[in-house]
Amino acid sequence: MAALLASTAAMAQNSDTWHYEDAVQVNGKAERKITPDEIYVAITIRDSDNKNQTVEQMEARMKREFAALGIDLASALKVAGMASAPRKRSDIDAQRSYELKVGSTSILASVFEVLGEMDIRTASVVRTTHSRIEDFRREVRIEAVKNAQQIASELAEAVDQQLGPAVWIVDNGFYESSPVPMYKVTRAVAMDSGFVGMGMEAGEQSLDMQEITLTYNVMAKFLLEYTDSNDSQSRNHN
Repeated sequence: MAALLASTAAMAQNSDTWHYEDAVQVNGKAERKITPDEIYVAITIRDSDNKNQTVEQMEARMKREFAALGIDLASALKVAGMASAPRKRSDIDAQRSYELKVGSTSILASVFEVLGEMDIRTASVVRTTHSRIEDFRREVRIEAVKNAQQIASELAEAVDQQLGPAVWIVDNGFYESSPVPMYKVTRAVAMDSGFVGMGMEAGEQSLDMQEITLTYNVMAKFLLEYTDSNDSQSRNHN
């Protein structure tokens, strides 16, 4: 019991020293919009897409067309899967799936144009990100803390006090938007990708890629320091 009382007294003394009651608690927020530079497209080629060409022939043409757009196939195009399914008793519908990475919306629009010309009916953007996304996350988190400090400083000045050191900072995490690409594509791709019927006309092509939005929220508590040293000393003694 004596040890418990001594520990409680020490904690109370430490609390008085820091004057937790002489503090300001605020929320800080920062947001940044980022244009994606890594756009991933899922593509599936089927025998049934073009009766005059096999999957292998369509794949070869697709690669030639993509290379002509300046896409580095070795790093940007990957085979995601292969399958086959019976169409008739003596006929098999072979298919191959790919993941293509492009670096801009202009290249993306050209990719969908190529796919439409080839009658490849299954293609969609599956995700977007940025090559420096981790750097941006760190920067936005720091901006949120600085925003909290700025707000706390303004509140302190409003009551003729100065802002002291931070007592604690709580990182409430971040929200990262998932951009949904909105675009009009050629009829072949539009019909199979489900864009027709969503206010988009088949047979047209345009593209509007949304930005990635990073939002960070923090909570922080700062000590308050009196501008009058005598008042400050008086409170310390009390």
